[in-house]
Amino acid sequence: MKRMNDRRILRDLCIMTVLGLLLGLAALGFVYHRDCKGIFLRSTRINGVNVAGMTAEQAEDAVTKNYSLKVLFREGKRETLKGTAIDYELEEPSIIRHQLKRQSFGEYLSSLYLHGQHSMTLRGNFSEKKLRKAVMKWPEMQEKNMKKPKSARVSYEDGKFFVVKPAKGTVVNKGNVLEAVEEAVSVSMTGLDISGGSGYYKDKAPAVSEKQLKEDCRQLSGMSWSSVTYELPDGSKKVLDANQMKDWLVRGEDGRLKRDDEVWEQKLTAFVARLADSVDTVDSPHKFKTHSGKVIRLQARGYYGWKIDREGEAARLSKDLKKGADVERKPVYAQTEAAPYSDNYGFGDTYVEVNLNAQHLWMYKDGRVVFQTDVVSGTRGVHETPAGAYFLLTKARNVVLRGPAKTTTEKKGKKTVTKTSYEWESPVSYWMPINYEGVGMHDANWRGVFGGSIWTYNGSHGCINLPPSKAARLFSLVQTGIPVAVYY
Repeated sequence: MKRMNDRRILRDLCIMTVLGLLLGLAALGFVYHRDCKGIFLRSTRINGVNVAGMTAEQAEDAVTKNYSLKVLFREGKRETLKGTAIDYELEEPSIIRHQLKRQSFGEYLSSLYLHGQHSMTLRGNFSEKKLRKAVMKWPEMQEKNMKKPKSARVSYEDGKFFVVKPAKGTVVNKGNVLEAVEEAVSVSMTGLDISGGSGYYKDKAPAVSEKQLKEDCRQLSGMSWSSVTYELPDGSKKVLDANQMKDWLVRGEDGRLKRDDEVWEQKLTAFVARLADSVDTVDSPHKFKTHSGKVIRLQARGYYGWKIDREGEAARLSKDLKKGADVERKPVYAQTEAAPYSDNYGFGDTYVEVNLNAQHLWMYKDGRVVFQTDVVSGTRGVHETPAGAYFLLTKARNVVLRGPAKTTTEKKGKKTVTKTSYEWESPVSYWMPINYEGVGMHDANWRGVFGGSIWTYNGSHGCINLPPSKAARLFSLVQTGIPVAVYY
């Protein structure tokens, strides 16, 4: 009896459950027909656009207005092409209405309890001209923004040669990119990844194997990479080592790095030229401490100063590098200053000083004035004595100084005789030239007075005139090569 009662209870429960389910389905069916008839179910997307709760007309409008294609380039660069910019529209909008009519109660239940996604993709039409114009404006499509691909190559850093792995560039095949974008829009894709796709970029094929490059590294590391440290006049040092000489190597199109003897010599010569340009002070302004203690800048004129022997230095440097040992030395000079820069800016403590405004000359020896005299120089604007940093080129006794030459011809019978004369001639007993244009210091026995303002109205032809006795004394004191500072 008890077993029969249990069966009745179970039967009643089953009947009630089925009735409950039927009532629930009926209620859902009522809600579906009341609220969802004629609109898309939730979680419905067309061409990536959420159209849940929309009618067919609303969905068509939303899809047309909101469609966009996101394009991924290399280096994570992204661009978005909006449908409104290219007159995008659905190719067959009637499919939306047809799809809405096919929407079922089962799909409704799926959307409620299974969170189902209902997606569809419809083909689209667009203005090809506007699409191409929009795409070609993207920064990734501009030549100036494209990075060329790099093959594997040998490089140098921190004292070591090593192989740098190849690098993909960002040089796009514009035609292929345009074609891919057009195809993507035509099928209403919302995303296009061309960062790794074949044919979208102009990538280089490996020019040489990594094994070969590693062998090149081994050979380059085995080369002689000695250093040369230059001791410069201002007390500083300049080092030439592998950090600079690696740039003297030649890189082929295949990425290989090697030494080319002709190019190496050109680079070496260019290095010496740059070194000389930084060191040479001939024909450059010179600082100078005057008799009054004032520091002035002598004009950039004259022959005094440092001058590297470029040919000699190139030969010495080439020899040093071939030895393979580190070297520290001074450059090979064609000419030097009397002292380091720290010693009166290179003039040292033994020199001749001429103040043209004061019309006075001093000679210093070992830092003391050992001789001085008034002088007469050339009149400014007429036969002006050139200011600058000079040195005594030579010294000579009993010389005839001459002005510009004039040549004349005259006939004597059947012969034509050529005669050379000079605008002026001045025999001097003591000649001390400071430039190659005929300017120097000498005695002037035709003058009775020196100094003062004579030079402003009755100056020399450019030389520095001295009283005869003073010229004799100066001649005995100076030696060839002594610095001569001349200034106004």
